[in-house]
Amino acid sequence: MKSLFCFLIISLSINSFGQNLIPNYQIGSYIDYNKKIINGYYDFDYEPKISLKVSYEASQNFAQGYYFDENGRKVNGLLKYSQNDRDLKFKLREDDIEKSIQADETKGYIIGIDTFSVVKNVEIIGLFGAKISKKGEFAANIENIGGMKFYKFTANGPNGNTYNSYIVKKSESSDFVTFPSGSNKFKSLATEIFGDDAILKEYIDQGKYIEGKIPSMLKIYKYRKLFYRGQHIYYNSSRDETNNQNESEYYSKIESVHDSVFHLITFFKNNVKISEGDFTSFYPHNKQGDFMFYYPNGEVRKKISFKNNKPKAGIEYFENGKIHRVYEILEYGSLVYREVYDDANVNLLDNKWTGSEQFTDPVSGKKITYEYENKKLKTAYFIDSNGEKMYQLCENNAEIRKFNSLQKSAKEDLRYPLESLHNNVHGFVLVKCIVEPTGLVSEIKIIKGLDEAVDKETLDFLSFFKTEAYWKPAKVDGKEVKQEIIFPIDFSIITTSIYRNNYYNFWFLNNMMMQQQQMMMQQNTIRVGGFR
Repeated sequence: MKSLFCFLIISLSINSFGQNLIPNYQIGSYIDYNKKIINGYYDFDYEPKISLKVSYEASQNFAQGYYFDENGRKVNGLLKYSQNDRDLKFKLREDDIEKSIQADETKGYIIGIDTFSVVKNVEIIGLFGAKISKKGEFAANIENIGGMKFYKFTANGPNGNTYNSYIVKKSESSDFVTFPSGSNKFKSLATEIFGDDAILKEYIDQGKYIEGKIPSMLKIYKYRKLFYRGQHIYYNSSRDETNNQNESEYYSKIESVHDSVFHLITFFKNNVKISEGDFTSFYPHNKQGDFMFYYPNGEVRKKISFKNNKPKAGIEYFENGKIHRVYEILEYGSLVYREVYDDANVNLLDNKWTGSEQFTDPVSGKKITYEYENKKLKTAYFIDSNGEKMYQLCENNAEIRKFNSLQKSAKEDLRYPLESLHNNVHGFVLVKCIVEPTGLVSEIKIIKGLDEAVDKETLDFLSFFKTEAYWKPAKVDGKEVKQEIIFPIDFSIITTSIYRNNYYNFWFLNNMMMQQQQMMMQQNTIRVGGFR
C-alpha cells in the first residue's frame, strides 16, 4: 500500500508548464557522462559505455527466502545455492552456521521472484564426461507452456566453468527429460516438444537450433501462441517479463507474426504507446528495420533504423510531426548529424554541416543551445537561474579523476538495499551533478531512479562529491567552467536464473560476450532473471 501511495503522488507530479509527467520516463534534456544525448525521455535501450557498477552476486551471498521441506512445510531463512556441490545453503539468521540441504530433502525453494524446483534425470558433467544424476537436483523454473514445464539447471564443471542444461516435463505424469547436446537426439526431442510450431519445426530440421538455444526457442514458441490467442507480453517495473498481469507496469501487443518476424507495440499499463518495431529474436532481443518511438500524445518522437540489432540511423521529430534532427549512429551511439531543422522547417546547418539551434526543454522549461560543427554536436549549454552559463557539453567535459578508486569505494560502501533485492529491483539510476570550476559538486539530484531505498542509498553515497574534489572540472578555452552532467549508476543482480530478462542493447550484449570469452566462463550478468 505504501508503494502504491508513493506512485500516485509521483504520477501526479507536474513540470513548469503544468503538465503531468510520466516518472522515470519524461526526465528532461541532458547529456550523460559518456556524451550520450538524452532528448527528454529515458528509453528502454539506454546502455552507457561507462557507468558506476553496483552489483549483487546471488551465488556469493545469502538472500532472504524460503524452502519447502520433504513434508511440504515452509521454512523461512537465508538461502544460497552452491554451483559447486549443487546443494542449498541455509541459515536462520545471519550469524548462524550454514547447513547444506540436498534437493531430495526438499520440494524446492524461492528467493525473491525466482522459483527453483527439484528435477530428475539431469545430465552432470564430471571429470570423465557426462552422466545422468542419480539424485534430485535444483533447477530454475523458466516456463510453463500448455502444461509443459521447462527448467534450467546450472552447475560448475570440473574445470570450474559454469554450464547449463535445459529440462522439460511434458505433463504431471511424465518424466523429466534433459535436452541432449547431440544433433540427432536434440532434433528428435525438440521436434517432439515444439513440432506443432511449423516455423520452429522447419528450423529444427535445418539444424538452426541447438541445445543452448532452448531459451530463444521457448520465447518464440510462447509468443506465437500468445499472438494466436490475442494475449500480451507483460513486464514489471524493472522491465523483466512476468506472467502476472497485476504486477506489470508495461506490456507488448504482438501486432503481427510473419515467419520468425514479430511486430511488437509496447505500452505503459495505462495504454500510453511507447514504441513499436520488428524482432527476429527475443533471447537476446534482435531488432530489425525501423523502430518508432512515441510522445505520450501518440505522435512519433523518433525513428531508429536497426540492422542485426545495431542502430544505424535516426530521425527525431517535433511534437507537431515535423522533422527535427537527422543523423547516422556510429559505435556506442556516437551521432553524425546530416540535417537539423527548427519548428518552421528551416535547416539550421550550412553546407559544412555547421550551425546552432535553441530549443526549450519540455520538462524543465530551460532554453538550451546546441552548437554543431562538421556534423557533430560540439557544445551544449543554457543560462541558469543565476544568469550563468551552464554547459551540458563542451570542449573538455568534466570527468571523474580516479574512476577506479570511485568504483572501489562503491563496492565497499554503496550497498544494494535488501528490500530492493527481495523485490528484484534493478536498472540504471541517473544522477544530475552540477560540477563547479573547483571540482566540487554543488547539486546532486536523481532524475531517473529505481525505488525509494536505492535512490536514498545513491544520494547518501554520492554526498561526498560536495566536499571532496573527485571531479576534474570542465574546461572551455583553457578555463574551468560549470557543467551539468548526468552520471549513470548500474544496479544489477548477478544470478544464474536469467531467462526473464532480455538484452535490449547491441553494444551491451557484444561487450558482455567479450567479457565472458576473456574470463573463460559462461556465467551471465544481468539485469536479473527468474520465472514464477
